[in-house]
Amino acid sequence: MLYNLHLLRVIAALSVVYFHTTSVAGLNLPYDVGSRGVDVFFVISGFIIAYIGTSKPEQFLRRRLIRVVPFYWAATLCVFALVAVAPRFFRSTNANVPHLLLSLLFVPHESVAGEMHPTLVLGWSLNFEMFFYVTFAAALALAPRRAPLICVGALAAFVAVIHGLHIENAVLDFYARPIVLEFCFGIGVFYLFNWCSERRERLARIAALKGLLVVLFVGALVVLYVFEKLYPNTPRYLAAGIPSIVVVASALLLERIYGVTTKNRIVYLLGESSYIIYLVHPYIVFSLLRLAVKGHAVSPPVAVVLIVGLLALVSVIAVALHLLFEKPLMAFLRARLLPHRERAAADRTGGRIAAGG
Repeated sequence: MLYNLHLLRVIAALSVVYFHTTSVAGLNLPYDVGSRGVDVFFVISGFIIAYIGTSKPEQFLRRRLIRVVPFYWAATLCVFALVAVAPRFFRSTNANVPHLLLSLLFVPHESVAGEMHPTLVLGWSLNFEMFFYVTFAAALALAPRRAPLICVGALAAFVAVIHGLHIENAVLDFYARPIVLEFCFGIGVFYLFNWCSERRERLARIAALKGLLVVLFVGALVVLYVFEKLYPNTPRYLAAGIPSIVVVASALLLERIYGVTTKNRIVYLLGESSYIIYLVHPYIVFSLLRLAVKGHAVSPPVAVVLIVGLLALVSVIAVALHLLFEKPLMAFLRARLLPHRERAAADRTGGRIAAGG
């Protein structure tokens, strides 16, 4: 198990929580960064899908569906029910059945807010994830050993063709957004990881490399958030994608080459719950801020208390949902939908290594 991926997932998920808490829709603070945690997730996903897809290609898509679909569908249906009962509390969602069905099928569709957002707002990123999974599954069917390279070629070609030919189709245009290339970046990290793993003993003797990886990890995190604020118009797949490559690669290589890792139980639990943290936090954060702040400005000390309190509350709720609902449900589905060998492998790894992956 790659423990540092849990830490990366926690950083990415809580960064997005911080962003929404401090954004215009939240506390409206000047340094509202953290949205680029999504880009870290995409690079992680590219890495981990290549990592587990090439080593365990059997039942790949079925395992991905068991991982992603159950909680997403449950959360989507809950939000739809709440919108139907109390529509005045929701600004970007309505109880539209066709939109709900498209959301459940991971098909992008314009919401009442004018964005390509599903019923569960942050499910937009899962539309990209599912597109990536299907593309990778097709590549596995063609050539399991070369699937990562085939997938990279297919995604890059798709983006180039849709934009190059100026094809005007909302769904195709959504899937062809350059952010999808961040999955390719993660696959690149996979090949770098394998190359370094084969030379692990030789690289471990280079003492300076350890310090360099630490500097790269911290520096890339800083760059990720600084670029988000200072260069908002720079293409996201470059301004956020490239630092995310460095963050993910350096964290993985520190663990693989030098054994620098975190095995903290709390970090592990939060990492396992990061998928839920990401999907449900806007509803917790914005609901509580409307009750507590009611759109008024708050002093810095109060803002700090609110931010820390909301980060903690979202984390606790997500861990509870993971332990009491998501984990038992996935175990139930694996027991019935996966062969015994696949089920045993999933149980040994905790069912997944990375959020979205």
